[in-house]
Amino acid sequence: MTRPAFRSPYRAIALVLSLAATADAMCAEVDPALPRYAPAEVEIARTEPWLTSDGAIRIVGYNDMQNMFDAFVARYAAAHPGTRFQLELTGTRAAPPALAADTSALAPMGAEFTPDQRAEYRRATHGSDPIEFRVAHASLDPRALSGPLAVFVNTSNPLRELTLAQLAQVFSGKATHWRDLGMRGDWADRAIHLYAMEPDTPLALSFYERVLGKTSPAQPVAQFHQSRDTIDHVGADPLGIGFAAAMRATDQVRVLALAAKPGAPPVLPTEADIRAGRYPLDRWLLIYARAPLTAFAREFLRLVLSRDGQQIIAATPQHYLPLSAAEAAHERAKLETGSDR
Repeated sequence: MTRPAFRSPYRAIALVLSLAATADAMCAEVDPALPRYAPAEVEIARTEPWLTSDGAIRIVGYNDMQNMFDAFVARYAAAHPGTRFQLELTGTRAAPPALAADTSALAPMGAEFTPDQRAEYRRATHGSDPIEFRVAHASLDPRALSGPLAVFVNTSNPLRELTLAQLAQVFSGKATHWRDLGMRGDWADRAIHLYAMEPDTPLALSFYERVLGKTSPAQPVAQFHQSRDTIDHVGADPLGIGFAAAMRATDQVRVLALAAKPGAPPVLPTEADIRAGRYPLDRWLLIYARAPLTAFAREFLRLVLSRDGQQIIAATPQHYLPLSAAEAAHERAKLETGSDR
């Protein structure tokens, strides 16, 4: 049995001290009911396939989680002296195959497994599924790569809000004119112009699953790989409506408030409403783990889902939003059950 050693103890100490100072300044953003991290002893066998040849813990995944993972591993190493890590955070798409091959201890991701990624994972692991942990809300900061979904119209459009049911009517093609959304006067007979993200992008997969379910989406006027392109086209088309990442909004578009069901209050994607769980198209940063969970995965995720870990998230330059105590408790429960259920 062995404990891998951290790459540089001086760098670890510096990171932890810097983190502590930043986290103290951010405490107001973190739920005080979150439990503090209390380290537990962890033994790691030399034979673990995700250890590098020199005994470092290899983690492959999302590049926009680099800042928080630098701080996570520094905090973990400070609590478990001698631990070393090799972070290979090149992008979300690198994470699923590395986790499936058991060459990465964890899979940090900016989006859920796609259906194709899950199918490939099941083939590689003889039918098992990864365990998903939500570790942070998406960000409203333009510096971040992962934001909540938002629905946009041109600023000349008087529409201010929709229910998710109305949104489903629009993007399934059942609502084709603005009168179908209750608009009157000059707008009633004008056609709705749909703009969308490409169907295999994480944003489109999330949007269509949550808004349309099993209903097939309508063919849009145009679809794009980048949120900014979708928003630019809606901003240039008075009859346009589209979905994209909330923090890519411009002065040429308006974000619509969304109601989860008829009669519910419509909600904009504000930080307060996202953190309170009121905004219906929120997204998350995720860490996936193999089943059964290793002792290391349990301990590392206990750190991430503690007050210490959530303070790290609150202090990131991309301003990802920490979980509430209740949300973190829901995720920590998976550490005991060893499943998403």
